[in-house]
Amino acid sequence: MGKKEHCKEELKMIILNGKQGKQIIVDGSTVKIIKKGGIFASEREKTLPIRNISSVEVKKPGALITGFIQFSIAGGAARDSSFKLTGGAFDAVQDENSVVFNDKLSYETALEIKEYVENYSESSKISSNVNNSSADEIVKFKNLLDQGILTQQEFDAKKRQLLGL
Repeated sequence: MGKKEHCKEELKMIILNGKQGKQIIVDGSTVKIIKKGGIFASEREKTLPIRNISSVEVKKPGALITGFIQFSIAGGAARDSSFKLTGGAFDAVQDENSVVFNDKLSYETALEIKEYVENYSESSKISSNVNNSSADEIVKFKNLLDQGILTQQEFDAKKRQLLGL
C-alpha cells in the first residue's frame, strides 16, 4: 500500500478507550491523550501535534500481557523495551504517552491510529513562506556538505525532506 495523504477533507476522528481511565482521540492533525480524574487526581489532557510524533509503537495483547500504543516525540527520551520479557507493557503502563488495552478491537483501533499518524501529511498546507525557508535550509545544509560535516546521502535525504518529496 502506498503512502496516503490525509487532506483536510479526509481527516477523521479515531477514538481508543484504554485501561487506567486513559483515552486517545485522534482528530485531524492532533493526538490527544486524556487521563480521567479520580479521587486524588484531576483529569489531564495532553495534545500532541502529529507533526511532532517521531514514532508509534503498538504491542498486541496476549493471554497474560496487556497490549499498548506508545508515541515517541522528537527530542523525547528513547525507550527500547524490545528485549524485555513483557515487550515493554509494564513500562507503557507508567508512560504518559502510552495507552494500554486488552481486547482485539482496541488493538485494531491502535493499528488504525498508527497507520494514520505514519501516513499523515500536511503537504497540502505548505505555503510559499515555507518554500522560501526550505530554500534557505537547503543552502545551510549544502554548506555543511561542503565542509564535510554531512555526507552526500545525508544532504540528499534532508533536501528531499525539506522539499516534501
